[in-house]
Amino acid sequence: MELTKDVHYKQTINDLKGPKGLPLVGNLFQLDKIKIHNQYEDWADEFGELYALNFLGRKVVVSTSPINNDFILKHRPTKFRRFSKMAEVIENVGIDGVFSAEGDVWKKQRQVTQKALDSKNVKSFFPKIVLVANRLEEYWNTLIASSQNKNHEIMHDFMRITVDITTLLAFGYDMNTINNKTDPTQEQIAKIFPKINERINSPLPFWKYIKTTSDKEFDQALAHIKSFFGDFISNTNQKIEDNPELLENPSNFLEAMLASQDKENPYTWEEIFGNLYTMLLAGEDSTSNTLSWVSYFLASKKDVQIKVQKEISDLLAGNVELKSFDQLKLFKYTSAVIKEAMRMKPASPNLFMEANEDVVIGDVLFPKNSLIITQLSKSARSEDHFENSQDFLPERWMQKEEGCPFTGRHNEKALKAFGGGTRTCPGKLLAETEILVFIITMMKNFDIKLSVPEKEIIEKYAFTMSPKNLFVEITPKEKKFK
Repeated sequence: MELTKDVHYKQTINDLKGPKGLPLVGNLFQLDKIKIHNQYEDWADEFGELYALNFLGRKVVVSTSPINNDFILKHRPTKFRRFSKMAEVIENVGIDGVFSAEGDVWKKQRQVTQKALDSKNVKSFFPKIVLVANRLEEYWNTLIASSQNKNHEIMHDFMRITVDITTLLAFGYDMNTINNKTDPTQEQIAKIFPKINERINSPLPFWKYIKTTSDKEFDQALAHIKSFFGDFISNTNQKIEDNPELLENPSNFLEAMLASQDKENPYTWEEIFGNLYTMLLAGEDSTSNTLSWVSYFLASKKDVQIKVQKEISDLLAGNVELKSFDQLKLFKYTSAVIKEAMRMKPASPNLFMEANEDVVIGDVLFPKNSLIITQLSKSARSEDHFENSQDFLPERWMQKEEGCPFTGRHNEKALKAFGGGTRTCPGKLLAETEILVFIITMMKNFDIKLSVPEKEIIEKYAFTMSPKNLFVEITPKEKKFK
């Protein structure tokens, strides 16, 4: 390996310490795929914020340092890319959209994705987000009226409404899954990310040779969603044919991609399908998980729930619902609750990277093609970066002029809920808007409490991190505020 003369380092990845593994296989069989993010955090306590794992003789470095992780994320897509194996797994199942794309392909796909999710479109879309939120409120009232409001798995509700938001914004189609329980699409979507996570972490592509029951179900889920998208594409093509002005001024993400067919450098059909998959899956998974974790904290911390309800009561001042996007910036405490939930229960705790070239991180040389896991949850939950890090303190995110009593250690760079650098999640504003609107809707008229002991609710990792066993009781709001 030849290095340029200006590369200076004190050690290589082979010098890094890490957990002892077994001969030949290394640490491969020590991993618990559901708790893998917790294992990465625990090993950091023992081996430091930069350590190495061994998988079948291949070194994989785990970084929990906010400084190192910031460097890696800021230098995408130049010095670093996603794991090539991850891209291969995703592309092999036909989900090769902006999430897995690299280089010029990413730049091309990012352009239309960024425009579809920009602030102008999110703001204009605000009334439809409120519409979906109102449907959720009506659904919960129905549950209460029919005495089905206890032991309710609320995450399923959030999965449905986030799918509704994505299909409305990106495809111009109102699925209304919160009321249409017969549509199997939501059930099929839920099978995608866990299987992708399993394949990414598999040492060998066993599924290419032997199809298990779950592999067959996964293939069926992909086929269902592809057929689902086929209907969207057919209807949208007809819409464009009937309204040619949409070729120059598309009204949603799908129209923009289809309109490119008559222009220079059009999207291939594989790119169109891949980006529809990406938009739907990414828009549903991480947002619904975050909503679920926020609900967990509200249900388990009555004092926080009451403060949120009071703020909502004061700001809505008798109005039945939110009236404008600009109102959202007034909900300071509720926004702080959401951000603190993202800190303590990040939906994306692990990002998997690969070096595009020889690069030095800190004082360690990473040769080209080195594999690096940027582990984000450790620093976000660490006493090194947040004082009283294990306590749920929304006040830490409020500015002093807003009455924040918290003056402790606070490193905002240690929280990267939406990634970082040029590849920060393009759906950040939409996700933040959805989460805030849905939490305001929930806390406006309802109380929630846990239906199971808090200790039974655990973190489950399956590409993103969600709560397992989160069951709640939803009741009409008891406390009235003057």
